[in-house]
Amino acid sequence: MAIPIATVEKLIEKFKARGLSSNYDEIFLSRLLQFSTEALLENLNQTYRHYELDDKLFAVLLVINAFHPEGVKPSQISELTNFTRVQITRFVDTLVGNDLVARQADPHDRRSHCLILTKKGIHFFQHELPPMEKKVVQAWQVITQEERQQLRTILSKLLKHLAESTK
Repeated sequence: MAIPIATVEKLIEKFKARGLSSNYDEIFLSRLLQFSTEALLENLNQTYRHYELDDKLFAVLLVINAFHPEGVKPSQISELTNFTRVQITRFVDTLVGNDLVARQADPHDRRSHCLILTKKGIHFFQHELPPMEKKVVQAWQVITQEERQQLRTILSKLLKHLAESTK
């Protein structure tokens, strides 16, 4: 369970009172964003667990679905998800073990393979995904369309800045 944001505010105020930080807004916004993200992911992970998935496995499965039926190489999934190749290998092993994904020989490169959805994986996207999407939509109902657009703009701006500052 997440720490109530009021508790975080009190902790930050203590830091501020002791002269340890004068960047209250930045620290508070960072924590607020972190806790909101964690709460949203936990909400989604409750749904994913029913299907033996989590948010990371689901992200990989979404990429594989986007390239189905042609298939996608694990290295492409790594590039598209920002997960390491080691993580992708573990995730794919789990998805293969759950019979959602299959490895298929790459016709253009015998040393490599592509990943495709199995019949169970296709069924998942046709029949199981709609109720999961409904839960996502319900989570965002508290935010108006105008607020969503503002949030989209703000988070995109922050993400772009962070990406540029790490170069």
